[in-house]
Amino acid sequence: MVSGIHPRRNAVEGTPDPRICETVISWTSDHGIEGQTVIFSAHVATSSTVESLRRKAPAPRQVPGLLSARTAPAALANKKPYPSPQLSRECMVACWEDERSIDRFLQDHPTGRALASGWTAKMQLIRAVGVWPGLDEDLTAEAGDRAKGYTGPTVAVTIGTAYLRTLLGFVRVNNGLEAQFLDAPGAIWGTLMTNLGQRLVATLTIWENSKAAADYVRHGAHGRAVAEHFDPVRDPTGHTFVTGGGFFGFRPLEVTGGVGGRNPLEASMLADRVA
Repeated sequence: MVSGIHPRRNAVEGTPDPRICETVISWTSDHGIEGQTVIFSAHVATSSTVESLRRKAPAPRQVPGLLSARTAPAALANKKPYPSPQLSRECMVACWEDERSIDRFLQDHPTGRALASGWTAKMQLIRAVGVWPGLDEDLTAEAGDRAKGYTGPTVAVTIGTAYLRTLLGFVRVNNGLEAQFLDAPGAIWGTLMTNLGQRLVATLTIWENSKAAADYVRHGAHGRAVAEHFDPVRDPTGHTFVTGGGFFGFRPLEVTGGVGGRNPLEASMLADRVA
């Protein structure tokens, strides 16, 4: 792992900006890992309510190296019977051809520059169930057996498209999942992502290790929800409430920046959790 304080580079000139410093946590000095054909990223940034609601996901045809991206305002996990939107914060999860494409996006694209002010994780896929929206690739094959033997911190993404007819039932079931997450052993941080215009529902969570994430999925309210609402024969990419998505686990390759306020997130939160 390489960890330190580095000056953020000027997006236009590519020179270090001495006024802005950021924590950089890197688990490998070479992110071009053998056998990896794509790389993923996750972003969390402070925004205005208007911007987070109006933000459209960048289109692959308009961003070099981008294969798929989804954006959404954030929401807080809570134990209340109703959602807790955090509209002043926005998130994006994406898949890319290579790491350089992520860097160019964060420097050159308007949405990228907005997200660059917050928290960014570059990630390697190590576990996949279902499909990633906008991708045709077999991500189970892409993940391969990378999860075996890996004991470090894990980023997890659940993502899909909600059925409007079962939305209220989804909210009720999700209340139990949120409460379970807040008390889950090994959970470091998490947020919900909801884009009503796109019917996108997702979660972005960080865990001490993949076992902690798997235990959460298999037990408690989440385990009961899977047993009651997931039928892989009927829909292998969803369940009673969501379709066209899945569960994905990632090994963080590099984490930079952070966001403050409610539910703060800093790169340094992972600094002492490397296997």
